Amino acid sequence: MTQRSEHGSGSGLEAREHALVTGGSSGIGWAVAQRLIDRGLEVTVLDLQGPVEPHRTGSRGVRYIEVDVTDEVAVEEAIKVASATAGVASRLVTSHGIRGAFVPALDLDLDMMRRVLDVHVVGTLVVARAMVRAMAGAGGRPAEGSIVTVSSTTAFGGWANQADYGTAKAAISQLSRNLAVEWASLGIRVNSVAPGHTLTPMVQQMIDQGYDVAATEARTPLGRLCTPDEMAASIENLLLDATFVTGVCLPVDGGWTTVGK
Repeated sequence: MTQRSEHGSGSGLEAREHALVTGGSSGIGWAVAQRLIDRGLEVTVLDLQGPVEPHRTGSRGVRYIEVDVTDEVAVEEAIKVASATAGVASRLVTSHGIRGAFVPALDLDLDMMRRVLDVHVVGTLVVARAMVRAMAGAGGRPAEGSIVTVSSTTAFGGWANQADYGTAKAAISQLSRNLAVEWASLGIRVNSVAPGHTLTPMVQQMIDQGYDVAATEARTPLGRLCTPDEMAASIENLLLDATFVTGVCLPVDGGWTTVGK
């Protein structure tokens, strides 16, 4: 695939586009990486760990760089290394994250609260602006690109035991709107998806620990959990194809937020 223009699929540039995917060693991020490779993009995954299932990605051309997204110096160096081999990235999906404590606010450890906010919110900003800075410093290269952040349906409404995770995900949605306004003049779109219950390793761990998935499926109009690939399809659309969409937070939840009760 030649590099796409944000102004339509008919005007391609010569170089292959390069996308960064945080948290891409498994789950939604891994599915996103596979879809972007299928679209012909160069893909670099930034994660604290290598691929969980390397036999499924070994011939797919994914580059893995182990890095903590909250470490700005390390992230900037990782992007510099990735740019040297794949070109300056112009697409970013921030699908990294950690679980919250899932305890009442009165019992929530503040260090845990700070860590959840740091990984989700600060980490998102660190990687996003590191990519934009790299784009700005790439000489005469056109500053056209897009970013998709990953929020959550827990960002909507109020939820018990979500003072850390839900707050962090709501902050990601707001951060994305702010960046969409700031960076539109640079030709960079910023959107967010709010996944509902998706069968990722994190959710599978919750199910193994007793989470009532049947109740979730019963409340969801489409009657089941989302697959990582289905979530990745929506992210792919916002990242590459929805060229006049910026500043939105798209629920991908099988109708969960529409039910309203």
